[in-house]
Amino acid sequence: MRILVLGVGNVIMGDDGLGIYVARMVKDRLRHRADVDVKEVSVGGLKMVEEILGYDQVIIVDSYASNDAVPGRIREFEPEQFEDTLHVSSPHGTNFAMALQMYRNLEPDRIPKKIRIFTADIDPNLTFGESMSEPARDAASRLTQMIVLKIERTA
Repeated sequence: MRILVLGVGNVIMGDDGLGIYVARMVKDRLRHRADVDVKEVSVGGLKMVEEILGYDQVIIVDSYASNDAVPGRIREFEPEQFEDTLHVSSPHGTNFAMALQMYRNLEPDRIPKKIRIFTADIDPNLTFGESMSEPARDAASRLTQMIVLKIERTA
């Protein structure tokens, strides 16, 4: 089984780098696992789906910033929970759910059997800088532990 942990974010935007930092910590903790790859991306949509093709299991980690965010809150999703976002307003603005559906139609054998999306809420007022707030650091640590345990159980 080939497993991918995909960290999403931008490390120079403070808490928005949370997904990247989690991916790096997972990579460090699971460096002994030849079946686990870790990648970092700062994009979504088509490019993000292209990164996950060919894996059996994928864990995506990202931050979530909105006015209803509770900094530090962790949530877990399946791609199907985003199906209500399937709409095309522009071919250049294809979101992850739309891109995943497109690839399911084009290359169904390359789509991972299991995709889990983990998010941690962050303050929507992003700042420049490579340091994260205390709630984001705490969430990143907890997410890392959760993901490592999930992967170790799939041994």
